[in-house]
Order: sequence, then structure tokens, then C-alpha cells
Amino acid sequence: MTFKQRVHNEIIAGAAFYKAVFVDYEYLIFSDGFSNKPYYIIRAEEDNYPHLTGVNALVPAQVFYIKCLDGSLLESDFDFSSKNRSEKEVKGSVRRKINVLPLLSDFFKGDLQAEEDFIKGKVHCSLATADNQLTMGFVDNAALRPKTLLKNNELNSQNTVNVVLVLRKSRDADKFDTVIQGDVAAFCKSFPGLYACNDIET
Repeated sequence: MTFKQRVHNEIIAGAAFYKAVFVDYEYLIFSDGFSNKPYYIIRAEEDNYPHLTGVNALVPAQVFYIKCLDGSLLESDFDFSSKNRSEKEVKGSVRRKINVLPLLSDFFKGDLQAEEDFIKGKVHCSLATADNQLTMGFVDNAALRPKTLLKNNELNSQNTVNVVLVLRKSRDADKFDTVIQGDVAAFCKSFPGLYACNDIET
């Protein structure tokens, strides 16, 4: 199997994880250590997916995601070219990303740390979150949208805070109704009336 064939297979498989965790749901993450905002809402879109794979999509981003999801993606739909990096560098980045794509399915369930105003090389994100296996960076556009996926914990330890609450709701739901982790009572005490805490399943 060639490297491109392997990447093709892995990013098709990864699209299912991305849909099940990010496209189908929205999340609220809270830390008493946040300084820029009291909490963040994560609302991923279909066209964010190519960013997480590292490849250069040769079809529109949403089409790329849909073709990954239904398995119709062709090897000719992407390459490893970049204006600012060599093909070798791009392939190295893609290799690291596809290694952690399957870990997205459990991302919000483990102990999470976060860093506001995250910078890694030329990547700048409003917020990045990490467990011990991967780091995901987000840009703020009304809600946070995924921008980058990195292997391992790439946060600056001097700037990290612990995420103490993760809430989830279905994409079309009016309010967050499921606690993934954390103390919802403390959150509701800090933000009374923001969400109907009695409706949240623990």
C-alpha cells in the first residue's frame, strides 16, 4: 500500500469519527481559569474537516468531507502540495494527523487542558484543548470551529488551565442536556439562568 493509499483510507475512516463527535453535536467547555471568555461553545462544520487531515483538498472543503463520509473520495481529490512547505514536510504532518484521527471518538471523555491564544509555528488559534494524546486548535467565529489537529499535547504548560466541565447537546437541540464530565452544579451557580440545569443528564 502506498502512503497516499493509506492516507486515503484513514481520512475516509476519520470522517465518521468527526461526524459522530463534532458535526452531530455542540459542546460547552468551561474552566475557571479562562480569561478571554467565561466559557466556549464548540460548533464544528463539515468544511472544517480537511484542516484536520493536513492534506491539500482539490475539491471544495464540504465536498471533500461528504466524499470521505460516503467513501467516494478519490486519490485524485487531494495531494500533499503547499505554498509554504515542502511535500516531505506536508507528508510528515499528515502522517501525524492520521495517527490521531481515530482518537477523536474519545476526545472529550478524558482529562482535558486548554490554552487560550494558542500559537504553534504559524498556527494561531483562539483556543486549543489537549489530552495526553492529541491537541485540537479552534478559531472563534461566533462559536469555536476546529482549525488544526496535532499529535500529543502541544500546549504551553505555563499557559494551560484545566477544563472542569464539558456539556453536550445535539446539533438541533435548544439547550445543553448532557454532562460529559465535570461539576454542572458549580457551573450553574456561576452562570444562573443560562441553562436549565434540571434538564441536564449526569
